[in-house]
Amino acid sequence: MTIRSGCDNFSALAAATILYNVLDHPAGCLPVTYVDPLKDQITPEWTAGPGHGSSYLESGVFYAKTPLYNPTRSAGMPVGIQIVGKKWEEEKVVEMMKVVDDALGKDRGFGPGSWKAQSRSS
Repeated sequence: MTIRSGCDNFSALAAATILYNVLDHPAGCLPVTYVDPLKDQITPEWTAGPGHGSSYLESGVFYAKTPLYNPTRSAGMPVGIQIVGKKWEEEKVVEMMKVVDDALGKDRGFGPGSWKAQSRSS
């Protein structure tokens, strides 16, 4: 995949985060799991389901000529969440990240040395 073929519809993904940057809200990203091509395929049940959000975003991410979401090509890549707080509340975002990290557990394959273990298992 060339950079151009992967970025022709990349701006659709920026829509999910650009508002926080413009409004200067603190945000932190936390890894949750890894892409698993067996579990993360787009299924007919999911496609037929209600409430996916923006059809523009969905078409670029899932159904474009070169879709951004391809679980086979993305196998092993980290999947994360973004935690956003109110302006001037960076400490609360960091503390909430700790709460979520503890709730997810320590055995999900992230932390010092975990990338080496993940790359060996792929």
